[in-house]
Amino acid sequence: MIKGLIAVALFAVLAGLWPGWRMPEAGSGQAVDPAVFIDQVRQFAAAHDQDGVVEPPPGDVPMLARRFEFWPAVHLQAGQTYRLRLMAEDAVHSVVVAGHEMLLAPGRVQELTVTPQAGDTVELRCNEYCGLGHNRMRLKIY
Repeated sequence: MIKGLIAVALFAVLAGLWPGWRMPEAGSGQAVDPAVFIDQVRQFAAAHDQDGVVEPPPGDVPMLARRFEFWPAVHLQAGQTYRLRLMAEDAVHSVVVAGHEMLLAPGRVQELTVTPQAGDTVELRCNEYCGLGHNRMRLKIY
């Protein structure tokens, strides 16, 4: 019985140390109502959809990180500046762009400003283990 209690205590300590099980600090990103933001992303994608690819105007581009994708797929114009507004829909994810990482959580929006140049490809990839499809969670933005 004592061995069982020790095992449970050890598991609890290790679970608290596992990075994928912790939420980001409260001050990280802008707090939003997740349902409202998800609805904004869906409306934005529908308004700018061009045969399955969203071609947004310069400015704010709301996006979701969810198992196992960044959505919607977007095509950006060279020389224009975009502010990608990212939120995790279902669990903690992260986004890595050009070696910089931001933790993404439901209810918190992180912003990333990009100005692609002709021929550039911006790749978003998740760096926070989120399940068996994690290694495929990438989005190339052209």
